[in-house]
Amino acid sequence: MSQESVQAFRSWVAEQGFDAFLVSQPQNATYLSGWANDEEGACLLVIGQEQQIVLTNPLYKEVAEQEAVGWQVIVPPAREYASAIASLAQEHGWQKIGFESHAVRYATYQEYVEAGKDLFTLIPSGDGALEKLRQVKQPHELELLRKAIAITDETFAHLCRWIQPGMTEKEVAWEISRKMSELGAESPSFDSIVASGPNGSKPHAIPSERRIQKGELITIDMGARYHGYCADMTRTICLGEPAEPRMREIYEAALRAMKTCEQNLKPGISGRAADALARNVLAEVGLADYYIHSTGHGVGLEIHETPSLASRAPEEMTLLVGSVVTVEPGVYIPGWTGTRVEDCVLIKEDGVEVLTQSPTELVIQR
Repeated sequence: MSQESVQAFRSWVAEQGFDAFLVSQPQNATYLSGWANDEEGACLLVIGQEQQIVLTNPLYKEVAEQEAVGWQVIVPPAREYASAIASLAQEHGWQKIGFESHAVRYATYQEYVEAGKDLFTLIPSGDGALEKLRQVKQPHELELLRKAIAITDETFAHLCRWIQPGMTEKEVAWEISRKMSELGAESPSFDSIVASGPNGSKPHAIPSERRIQKGELITIDMGARYHGYCADMTRTICLGEPAEPRMREIYEAALRAMKTCEQNLKPGISGRAADALARNVLAEVGLADYYIHSTGHGVGLEIHETPSLASRAPEEMTLLVGSVVTVEPGVYIPGWTGTRVEDCVLIKEDGVEVLTQSPTELVIQR
């Protein structure tokens, strides 16, 4: 937790005319409080101009007090957050209380409104102010991201030594999880994708009992989570030489698209322009119709964060110094095969630093 971030958010709260604000989105609450908890409903932050309060329940009281340094931890009777908010509003004279409209269920909203009748007005905010703050990573966040990425790289190096023809996709996915845990990750940051042969044409393929064969493309999308922070990396490999020359051609096109994008990213470039850097490379070789997703996204406490490197990104969305984003072009040819290659990169004043260090050679000799 950075008190600087709390103060920046307080300034935004004041600018909106709120007396206090409720933060319930789990990663936003983690970002401000320092308590890493993504269990929905486990906590609610109540932030005034002088107050910073964690509302939680008895199951989490001890860990909240240990990790939410500098925050007052309150356990409302019967786990009633609504009545606790009303009591705090009365105590501090809060009349306008903002909340994250995208993170509060309607039934919960009704409870808060009922509890605040004649005390305060509850005002929704869809501004995404905290998500914007989270876009620029602080030094301690970068340290944790680097560790998550290093675990991912080491896991991939292990896979390249370990994987053999005849193994199932599920076996490979399980080995990813096991190795990441051995290396200190708290978990994978998402369900790993292992897509071999014709399954590679599905960008979000689910690992199956299909047995991996020599000479086919194998797309592996994985990432470690370390102290709440997520890595994201994709590599495509082939055990032995590709069975068809066209497989190498589409892989090399995707790799060239990734590297072209990385080399030309810079602060201030729009998400749309960043997406076009990769998309244009694939279009030049007739593969545009087989590139069916966006080029990248931010990573941090969530695997998908602001900003978006996409053709549909808002025109005003630009990359900022300190953002960590993925670059992940792919080619997916239904019924045949597919490929994707992905790095995490840090946006710096003079370009980017490629954080992912795994090699991009296609062939692993077997």
